[in-house]
Amino acid sequence: MKKIVLLAINIIVLNSITAQEFNQNINKDSLFQVVIQKVHPSKVEEIKKMYMEGDNTTKEFFLMMFSMPQSSKEEQIENLRTNEDNIRTLIREYSELVPDSLVVFIEFNPKDIVLSMNESIDLKIYSTRKKEKSESGISFQEWNLPYDSKVLLDQIKKLGWTKNTLEKIKKLLDDARCRSIKNENIVTIGFSRSGMGKYYYKFFKNDLNDEEQGRHNDGCSYIFFERDIVLEFGGGAVGQQCFEE
Repeated sequence: MKKIVLLAINIIVLNSITAQEFNQNINKDSLFQVVIQKVHPSKVEEIKKMYMEGDNTTKEFFLMMFSMPQSSKEEQIENLRTNEDNIRTLIREYSELVPDSLVVFIEFNPKDIVLSMNESIDLKIYSTRKKEKSESGISFQEWNLPYDSKVLLDQIKKLGWTKNTLEKIKKLLDDARCRSIKNENIVTIGFSRSGMGKYYYKFFKNDLNDEEQGRHNDGCSYIFFERDIVLEFGGGAVGQQCFEE
């Protein structure tokens, strides 16, 4: 069983860290002693054994996984109660920045010392005009774009944005204590990444009726919160797949 787990880990590593280099200036064993504190006590010995017996790739995977930010449904709800006005301001002002014919997802990624990554931006652009849509509906999609990259600057120019626009969006997200936004009929706000998963808010145009509340309240991916707000959790390749109880 252990060999199967390690094999799966190595496959995931090769697929998920292809363009991201582990910071070789970091002392892996010292960092492991720090991140192992995040592990539940019942799993510590098992994880330690797997780490010590693993090859270099496996060790880097463990360090990447346990160095990732962690959040919770409790933090998600607390932020909503504290910053709902700021979140609604974000939604309103962002919608005014995006051309009517487009849906734009943007996420601001913080600096990652473990993976030697500077601050970057994820950007995805969809056309809402059917005759212009590709089969996937996506006209542009790139991850981890440096702030000054030509690719990013060329794309935001097509949106009518400038560097100042990016700064404005980032401030709106910071004020809302969130990290991503995607405009649509249902606006999706990324609250926080947690391991390979992510907590979101979904804001509908109108209050949900009973049928809609039922469809968005499965307790795993969706929890109806109140009025026009649904909480969402999206699981990653490994780790938590549903909302915690």
